[in-house]
Amino acid sequence: MANQQQSVGEVINALNSLYQGSDLTEAWTTSDAILGTAELGPEAKMFAAQTLRNKIINDYAEIGEQGALSLRDSLVSHLRNARSGPQPLITQLCLALADLAVQLGAWTNPFADMASSFLSDPESVSCLLEFLAVLPEEVLNERIVLTPDFFRQRSNDILTSRAGDLIQLLVQCLQQSDLRPDTHIRVLVCFTSWLKNGEITLLMVQNTPLLELAFAALKADDDSVFDTAVDAVCGIIYETRSDSDDDPSSAQAKNTTVEQVLVPQLNGVAAQMRGDQQVAEGDEERIRGYCRIFAEAGEAWVQRAVLNMGVFEGLVGALVDCMRLENLDAIAMLFYFWNRLADLTLEYTSSCDPSRRSLVTVFETIIDIIIVHLKYPESYDSSNMRGGMTAKERDEFREFRHNIGDVLKDCVCVVGQSKALLHPYNIIVAGIDGNAQLPWQDLEAALFALRAMGAVISPNENEMLPKIMDTFARFPSHPKLRYAATLVIGRYTEWTYEHPQYVQFQLNYIAEGFKMREVAAASAQSLKFLCQDCARYLAEHWADLLKFFNEVVSSNTLDEGDVIEFSEALAHVVSAVPEPSTTSAIESFCMPVGQELGTLLQKPAFVEDDRRRVALLLDRFCVFLRFLYVENNEPADMLLSRIINESWPLVSMSLQRFGSDALVSESIAKFIRVLVEFYANVIRPIAPQVIDAVVVAFQQTGLGVYLWLGRRILSVHQNLAAEDSIALQLVTQMVEKMSEATLALFQGTQFSDIPETTEDYFRLIERAVERAPGYIINLPTFPYIFQAAIAALEVNQFHAQTSVITALSQILAPTKRHIRMMYTNKSTVQTVASSGAQDASATSSSAAANSPASVSRAQQHQHHHNIRLDVYPVEQVVDLCVKHGFDLTVKLMYGLMRQFDREAVSEAADVLALLTTIVSEGPLVVKGQFNTPPLATMCEWMQAIMTQIPENNYPAADKQVVLKELAEHIQSRHWLRIKAIVSDFAAAFWRRNLGNK
Repeated sequence: MANQQQSVGEVINALNSLYQGSDLTEAWTTSDAILGTAELGPEAKMFAAQTLRNKIINDYAEIGEQGALSLRDSLVSHLRNARSGPQPLITQLCLALADLAVQLGAWTNPFADMASSFLSDPESVSCLLEFLAVLPEEVLNERIVLTPDFFRQRSNDILTSRAGDLIQLLVQCLQQSDLRPDTHIRVLVCFTSWLKNGEITLLMVQNTPLLELAFAALKADDDSVFDTAVDAVCGIIYETRSDSDDDPSSAQAKNTTVEQVLVPQLNGVAAQMRGDQQVAEGDEERIRGYCRIFAEAGEAWVQRAVLNMGVFEGLVGALVDCMRLENLDAIAMLFYFWNRLADLTLEYTSSCDPSRRSLVTVFETIIDIIIVHLKYPESYDSSNMRGGMTAKERDEFREFRHNIGDVLKDCVCVVGQSKALLHPYNIIVAGIDGNAQLPWQDLEAALFALRAMGAVISPNENEMLPKIMDTFARFPSHPKLRYAATLVIGRYTEWTYEHPQYVQFQLNYIAEGFKMREVAAASAQSLKFLCQDCARYLAEHWADLLKFFNEVVSSNTLDEGDVIEFSEALAHVVSAVPEPSTTSAIESFCMPVGQELGTLLQKPAFVEDDRRRVALLLDRFCVFLRFLYVENNEPADMLLSRIINESWPLVSMSLQRFGSDALVSESIAKFIRVLVEFYANVIRPIAPQVIDAVVVAFQQTGLGVYLWLGRRILSVHQNLAAEDSIALQLVTQMVEKMSEATLALFQGTQFSDIPETTEDYFRLIERAVERAPGYIINLPTFPYIFQAAIAALEVNQFHAQTSVITALSQILAPTKRHIRMMYTNKSTVQTVASSGAQDASATSSSAAANSPASVSRAQQHQHHHNIRLDVYPVEQVVDLCVKHGFDLTVKLMYGLMRQFDREAVSEAADVLALLTTIVSEGPLVVKGQFNTPPLATMCEWMQAIMTQIPENNYPAADKQVVLKELAEHIQSRHWLRIKAIVSDFAAAFWRRNLGNK
């Protein structure tokens, strides 16, 4: 026995060595020999079967047609010998045979051949059914590379044309009494596989026992049988969906089958679900299965149900019962159905339609069910705020509440806002006025429902919301209730604007919440919305609000994020303060912040609290200026200009003392961003100082936040100087100096070690080339930037990858456009900056100014039509591509084959296509050689690259096809086809090598 185990191990090691080594062809014969050795155990045979399957998928061309036919016969023999198991080995052998059948055109009728080999032996029928079950899946296996024409023909030969034969075979198996006990389940699995693939239609099986088998299997106690039956029933239902391609007779046949066969069957399934003891005991898989079935039916027949509620009333009732189940993950499957039902109810029925009245009742029931689901567990109380829930469970429950809240909105649209609001209102009234005190969870759930409904409640609702708001003063003192009620106020601030009599009460209610740490965050958020929407009613209270703000901040009861939200709230109120009080209000907020910041920055040494305090003060100042909006108010404009000019020395000092601090630097960058985007006119005289300070900070620290800030500055650079040329010179110098520092960093570091910096830098370059191509591309450092972009393609982080690829695209795409324009016009005269860059500059700008102190929208719009007219540097880009194009091609091809994220492949292929156009046509066009055929440069590069790709990764014949198509499209100047060739190559390579990566 020990010797046998040792032998098995040696065989596996030898096979593994063969499969990974250089002489891969021996793996065919070695694997086949292992499968035919009776003395070896299942581990060795399993490994051999997996190896053969991988070889069939990846290296089918190695064996030829005769070798494939011989392998087929051998695999059939191995499968027959393995009929007694183990099942995983049977499955692997069937997968190998299916993969062979898909590719082997000489195997004309796999269905008939396999049936004749296995159907006569009752013990072997399960092998036949397993093969037929996996066959449809393997036809669609993306790892198998087939030409489109061969795929269509083969799919028809081995699947579509055999669907009728399959049904007969499955029915025969059901009627044959001498088969293994599990045959019916295997029949069901096979039936479901072909059904999902679309090879079997409902009309083909409606008069066979297969439908009855699927529904009967739902009654099985065995979970695997039940799951298989669920798959089958869902597949059957899916086939009944309405299709625009159905002819009238097919559509009528579907409707008849649905109404006369499937609906009665599902009514029986609904009754079975209601009496299922496993469902009552909370069996998750069983509950999920029932919900899958009814969700599938609901989505497939929702339009029929709206138009014929009498027939589908049982189905809708079953879906309502599914919503009552306590498995939150399972009932989430039903949300889309309720959304579609609501939309179609409103589209197809009127308020006096009997179907609408029935569905209104249904949706009212759903409102009550949802409110129950919104309740926190009973153990979740004030003395145990976690309630025994893990952090993951709390996050999942929070997400569930917000998702099911969308269903509540659908309910409101059908039921009507006042009738919908009545449901949570009744719970609230029962909780605060009833004899039996409800748990806080009931009231909190009703409040959450109110908040969820808020998105579809009109600000002019006058029936229920006044009653609801009047109850807030009578709520029990509970932090969870206070928190929820405060958020409700914040959700309905647009309604409050139309009902100003509630402003004072709501302001006081919110203010009281700041005294409770558990409620402070909700208070800050709701105050922000109240001040934003009701600023005109709060303007006269600005001094009291500011005093209260200072008291709350001093008490340290608010988190930093809440302080920022409160600051935004004050900005909205101050914006509404009329003259002559506006300047006093602005000064009252800004001056204390500036004074405290100045005092802190003068300290000779800092502790941790000082560092955080500096960041918070900068954030408070930043958000106040960001949301302050004063219009036609000259005194306020003058005051803001003075405040901003006086604040710059403080920002500059913050950069000097905290520029390398990750926390404070973020706050500094956000503050400067607000200055350049919203107060460009004010800082125009000091713009060079601002930009220089940002550059120096980056040179000294290397923090990516300054690259991000540089990109924001580039977006609005036109507003930073009176003339475009001056503004362009400012940002060009900024990009050049930042590039010098970044390139020095890149020289001593792997890109994958600094993905954030890589991403931020090439986002900066992308924006710089877009905004000022003539200036940036003519920089002395630009060739090194281009080479750095090529090297950076090796970075293994998705966002960094895409930033590099996008930057290269931004460099190459306008160059290609200019080359094509020059070729079309037969002129070497260089045109002005690319239309893409001009359009971007003309339509992109900073966020709208918020006062005359900043650049107005009209001024910005007028300014953008005076874009620079620098000549686009076509020749420089062409020279770079010719000089470094081979390196770029190698990096792009390697990335497409092995490294790039799948979502980056399309843009990477586009870059390679752009490069192809430039190196093929660019050198000729810039010299005026318009009648010369395109150069074969890219063909030579691709030939060199293809030569290095091993045959087992991509066959020589397929390489030649790619190279031939590439050469043809280059010579015919079909540039748009180049991307498709590259993309198809990448997809084929991934499919072929996915199993070996």
